[in-house]
Amino acid sequence: MMRRVAVLTRHNKGRLISQALLELGWQLTELDSFDTDSLGSFAGERPRFMSPDECALRKAAIAAELSGYDTGIGSEGSFAPGPYGIGTFNLELICCVNISAGWAVTGRFYGPTNVQQWTISNNEALDQALASVPEGQKLLVQQHRYIRKGLSPAEARQQAGSLLINGGEFILGFDLRAHCCPERQQHIRLAAADLVQRIKHQCARCSTPGFWPDKPISGLPCEECGTPSTLTQARQACCQRCGYTETYGSEQRYAAALYCQVCNP
Repeated sequence: MMRRVAVLTRHNKGRLISQALLELGWQLTELDSFDTDSLGSFAGERPRFMSPDECALRKAAIAAELSGYDTGIGSEGSFAPGPYGIGTFNLELICCVNISAGWAVTGRFYGPTNVQQWTISNNEALDQALASVPEGQKLLVQQHRYIRKGLSPAEARQQAGSLLINGGEFILGFDLRAHCCPERQQHIRLAAADLVQRIKHQCARCSTPGFWPDKPISGLPCEECGTPSTLTQARQACCQRCGYTETYGSEQRYAAALYCQVCNP
C-alpha cells in the first residue's frame, strides 16, 4: 500500500519530486492553498526571514498539518555567490517531516547555476540580453516598484518597449521560481533523489531514517610529514533520535603537501 504524502507548493514542484518518491512507494499530493511567497520571494517583494533550512522545514510541517497526513514535504531554493566568490551557486533543499514518528530528513543539491540579470537602457542592450536566454527560461522586468514576472522573451521585449520610452533603464533578469526556471527544475529533481537515499539509510539501533554521514572530521595526514591537515579524514553519521553514531573513513589516505600547514605554511 502506497503512503500518501503532501508537498506545499504553488510553483508546480510536485511533478519534479514525485518520481523519486515512487522508489519509497510514496504517492505525492500537491497543496497550493498556502501562499508560500509569504515566507519570502525570489524577486524580493517579500523579504525572507528564515534560513533556507528553516523555511523548508516550516513548509514541510505546514504540508503535513493542512493535508492531515503523517508526512509532509517542503522545498526551498536559494542563490548565493559560489566558493571564493566565483560564480553563482544554487542550493535546493527538500525537507521531509514525519509528524507521528518524530523525524525530519532533508535532501539537497548544491552546485553552480546560470543566473543572469541586466540593467537595460537601450534596445541594443536588450537584444544582446534576450539572445542569451536559454530555451524555456522565463524572465522578469522590474523598474522601481513595477515588476512583471513569468515573461517569455517576446513578452519581455514587449514590456521593455514601453519602459524604455516612458521611464528609462530597467532591470531584466531570470525568473527563478521553480516553474519558470528549467535549470532549477533539474536541481530540484537531484535534491529529491538525494532525499530518497537519505530516507533509505536508517539508524542501525532505532531504524530512524536519515542516518547519513554529514559531519566531516578533519585531520587527513600530510603525505610528506604526517601532520594532520584541514582536509577531511572521516565522516560521521549521527542519529537524530537516539544519538547513535558511526564513522566512515575517507578513501583518501593522505593529503597532498600543498594542504599541510607545516610543509606549505
